[in-house]
Amino acid sequence: MLGTACGILSITFYTQGIFAGPVTAEFGWSRGDFFLGFTIMQLLGLLTAPTVGSIVDRIGPRIVGIVGLIGHALMYGVLAINPGSLVLWYLSFAGLAVFAAGTLPVTWTTVINSWFFRNRGLAIGLTMAGTGLAATLAPPYVQWLLTNFGWRAAYFGIGLTALALSLPLVLLLFRLRPAEDGKQASASALTVWGLTRKEAIRTYRFWALGAALLIITLSLIGMIPNFVPFLIDSRMSPQRAAEIAGVLGIAVIVGRLTAGYLVDRIWAPAVAALFFAMPVLALLMLANVETTDSVALVAAFGLGLAAGAELDLLAFLTSRYFGVLHYGAVFGGVYAFFTVGSGLAPLIYARTYDALGTYRPIMVVAAGCLVVAILLLLSLGRYPEGRR
Repeated sequence: MLGTACGILSITFYTQGIFAGPVTAEFGWSRGDFFLGFTIMQLLGLLTAPTVGSIVDRIGPRIVGIVGLIGHALMYGVLAINPGSLVLWYLSFAGLAVFAAGTLPVTWTTVINSWFFRNRGLAIGLTMAGTGLAATLAPPYVQWLLTNFGWRAAYFGIGLTALALSLPLVLLLFRLRPAEDGKQASASALTVWGLTRKEAIRTYRFWALGAALLIITLSLIGMIPNFVPFLIDSRMSPQRAAEIAGVLGIAVIVGRLTAGYLVDRIWAPAVAALFFAMPVLALLMLANVETTDSVALVAAFGLGLAAGAELDLLAFLTSRYFGVLHYGAVFGGVYAFFTVGSGLAPLIYARTYDALGTYRPIMVVAAGCLVVAILLLLSLGRYPEGRR
């Protein structure tokens, strides 16, 4: 959970919107210029996510996680010393994509899949709740650093804090399940099956899951880093906007744990349909209703529940439909869809704002796209027979 909380997916994702204002004000960049760095980082995940998945399968997740956490902190230091160069800004985010790739969810969930089967969904939910932990604590912490020390110190501070919290525990406690012998190994072999990445790519389910994930990230995830700027544009104070963003983080934790508990007991695509219907309502509400504190809180909770369920469902669906024998490689392939969507989405939202001066039209489009994603997930069908 701490590895997930302190990695590239959580810290970078949930704090960039807070940095957007002070960085663009100092350098005279547009919001589109600022978020293009995040887009570059995510799009490079097309290469880094499958590569890391294969490396995890080959050498194990422990070394990969340790290197990723150190690389994450180092690249935040590079962001902090930017003199105002967009080129260096974009190269810094490219460096994050490469050197912090070991902190992607495939590293942490590989260990979970080795230890849990009956309650794997809940175990994944607890692990991925780290993103909600980051979403809850990081925004107010970053806002405090920004207010008291400036954005450069905030980048340094968040990078070093993440490393200090996560690295000691990963060094001490992060291990794959030991190999089993005798009858236990025979019984375990019945559940340890899996398609290779090449075999998975040939199936309809791989592309349906990937397409649904791409649509969800384009529609939902684009709003998360732009949520604080949207609230500020709606005449809310930066401090209050950061506090409401913290509520979104609490909802992410609730979403992760609830979805994890439910998928162990209910067909996972049905659980997904329920959770992704919530942001449809939240986006339509934000687009059409005056953004009061109560409206923002309700919308934040709906967005957070869905954002919390997303990667839990991805990890669980990957293990149930494609098995765990080659989980790292297959998950890395499916996760590539997430990197493309989450890379393009903030830029699309930001460019829409630059062109129209509002986020509301893109919210309506996103709500419609989420309905398509729900239908794709429901088309996945029953879990593979004889592989329980």
